[in-house]
Amino acid sequence: MSVMHSPDSEYAKERRKWETTHTEYGPPGRAAVFTEFPLMVYRAKRPPQGGKDPIIEHVIVDNEQEERNMASRGFVRGPDHAVEALEASERELARAAAERAYSDQRMSDKAKAEAVAADESTIAHLGEIPEQSLKHRTKPNLTRAERAAVAVRLAAGRAAKRAAND
Repeated sequence: MSVMHSPDSEYAKERRKWETTHTEYGPPGRAAVFTEFPLMVYRAKRPPQGGKDPIIEHVIVDNEQEERNMASRGFVRGPDHAVEALEASERELARAAAERAYSDQRMSDKAKAEAVAADESTIAHLGEIPEQSLKHRTKPNLTRAERAAVAVRLAAGRAAKRAAND
């Protein structure tokens, strides 16, 4: 059973104030105005147990500053854009892995051992191996007699090399 309200009743007048389109209570009382906020922003991620379909999270932001804050955390406008952003980040990760695998082929054995050690130290993908500090050779502290012995050995080595080349 429905209730009919006269267009002249107080109820109908109040309803008209809030409506933006023509209704059974009469013409609209306010104009339809676009307001940007509050706004829902989205972020997509893969489920922890695996699977093809992503999980889409959403947050409602009330102003532009909150939107920028959530954008820095990976949230975007629209669920379609969230899925696109997820796929783009996965492509970049795959590209980094491919570049790393390619560069690993041309590494020395010592560099490969460092790369394996760095990979085992973390669960995350390392697109680049952190640089190891090099131990620079320092000038040894030799006595005069030790220096003279080294000079004699170097001179003997040079003489032997010259004799072999002649």
